[in-house]
Amino acid sequence: MIPHFRFTNRFGSVGLAVLLGSGLWLVNAHAQSRAGEEQSLDFSNPTTVTNPYLPLSHLHQDILEGTEGGKRIRIERTMKPGTRTFLIYGKKVTARVMEDREFENGKLTEVTLDYIAQDDSGAVRYMGEKVDEYKAGKIVGHSGAWLTGEHNALPGVLIPARPKVGDTFHSENVPGIAVESDEIVSVDETVTVPAGIYKHCVKVKESVEGEEPEVKFYAPNVGVVREMPHGGDVRLISHK
Repeated sequence: MIPHFRFTNRFGSVGLAVLLGSGLWLVNAHAQSRAGEEQSLDFSNPTTVTNPYLPLSHLHQDILEGTEGGKRIRIERTMKPGTRTFLIYGKKVTARVMEDREFENGKLTEVTLDYIAQDDSGAVRYMGEKVDEYKAGKIVGHSGAWLTGEHNALPGVLIPARPKVGDTFHSENVPGIAVESDEIVSVDETVTVPAGIYKHCVKVKESVEGEEPEVKFYAPNVGVVREMPHGGDVRLISHK
């Protein structure tokens, strides 16, 4: 039985050290319990991301297109070479790198590097993101950027190992920077998008305080095939 992934840290306030030039963030293994919950994390082969609902080890690139707020949206989601390493509870964890390039009405608005690993339970963990926001071709901000080991941040959950209706978890839980609560609301959706018809999809509701919820659909052996932000609908048009 998969637990509800309300992500907590049993070790207390997180001390971190940035090791210059190494890309290594250090999480102190002495943190105070949050809400009396404990979560043990083991990563034997973290860069092999084979969860059937987010099999990034087999992904080269996904392209999604649609609309949001009256604007044309295009997302180019590409797995990149290289990795980034973190220390979590004294153990090294190596994460894969995925780049998201987002365009509005044909203009680049954001480039994000997402750091992702799979734990030994099969859950896909979100280690953080580097964000560059663009306007008129220039970087103008980095809103929402965070990394495991900074600001007490611990890995979130993008998708549990065996999703079931009612599962709740946090993909991001960094107060003051990025907090998102997620819930599995269905595990048997049929989704039709330009890239094809996908059955038995998992439907996830994503909630951020002060914002309307967003819905994502994860197809077996593919990954995200449809995203429905408030006032928008973005669909997979190419998967390779």
